[in-house]
Amino acid sequence: MTYRALMVLRMDPADAERVAAAFEDHDTTGLPEEIGLTRRTLFRFHDLYMHLIEADDDVLPKILEARDDPRFRKVNEEVGRYLTPYASDWSRLTDSKAEVIYTWEA
Repeated sequence: MTYRALMVLRMDPADAERVAAAFEDHDTTGLPEEIGLTRRTLFRFHDLYMHLIEADDDVLPKILEARDDPRFRKVNEEVGRYLTPYASDWSRLTDSKAEVIYTWEA
């Protein structure tokens, strides 16, 4: 089964192209594959930003380990100018992870 994680943050809709461009550049660095990501999809709904990652296995521990990698820091700093936590008391990446409440498969 595919692992999926959906992160939810806030973003000014005018910044959507900048955020997408930052990840487009980041996805050429090789780090996503090293972590184990197989797909990344970014969504915008009004002032909400949603970041869906997919992998064969749970990659969240590897993502957290990669925080010291210069490639991770670069994209994180760049998009950090445009993204803000959904709730003011969020301080960790895992705070933004949406909870699955239902799944259906054929």
